[in-house]
Amino acid sequence: MTLKDDLQPTGHNRVIDLVRAAGVDVSDWGNFKRGKKYAAMNPKYCYEWAFTDPSGIVVLNLWFSNLDEARGRVLTRTNMRKVSEDMAKLGSKALWIKRAAAMDDAIQFAIARKARIRVLVNEGEMRKANDPKQKASKVHARLLDPLPWRIRSYDAATGATVLERGVEKAPKVDQFDVPDPGAAFQETVYRHGKAFVRNPAVRRTVLERAAGRCEYCSAPGFVTAGGAVFLETHHIIPLSGGGADKVGNVAAVCPNHHREAHHGAGADVIRDFLLEVASAS
Repeated sequence: MTLKDDLQPTGHNRVIDLVRAAGVDVSDWGNFKRGKKYAAMNPKYCYEWAFTDPSGIVVLNLWFSNLDEARGRVLTRTNMRKVSEDMAKLGSKALWIKRAAAMDDAIQFAIARKARIRVLVNEGEMRKANDPKQKASKVHARLLDPLPWRIRSYDAATGATVLERGVEKAPKVDQFDVPDPGAAFQETVYRHGKAFVRNPAVRRTVLERAAGRCEYCSAPGFVTAGGAVFLETHHIIPLSGGGADKVGNVAAVCPNHHREAHHGAGADVIRDFLLEVASAS
């Protein structure tokens, strides 16, 4: 099995659910004539090819068939600006032209804002861009890639883009990696009782998934003196409350929201949001 095979969609997940799990605010989806109950069907959003959030998140729709694998990396080459221009010359639907251009805009937004990029992988019947008479593409299955992506290269003059799965290998650490500077001065106390063991592999996977940003508010983690990006790993359902030490129950969050998740009046809201984010991985 290849890395690409792990990304083959099997379930027909709703776009709104995956976009929300990626961290994009979808509250406006319900503002149309059919109301909030049918927010997932809002044509203003549900058929778009890219989504951006002011907090610094970009979600891009990619086709599974367009993904390549080379040297242990999954990537795709695209040029949505050229796609938009070519469709305009061929007389394609104005809406398709607009969506292609909007995806190029989203890529430029990601570059300018150093945004976190998440990808929806789609599988189904893909319309050929050079045939304006073809019917619209039809998606049979989609998933949210649990790992972030990055823009490996972008030609500002032409729009040619290479997107790569994963982020630059800057070290990422949490509270269990950074020693307490006051530990050497603390009195040693011996206690007997139950201790919870945390799997380092789970923490590493979650920190990579977060790509250096709080999975609740999207604020970037701070850079430590050693050059690593710091976030705190948090068991959404506490180990003491029966929560599992697995990727689907752990989130990487900023210190402020870590404390709020434990002690804040809005802890339940944070818990539900993070459970949705973690369960999508």
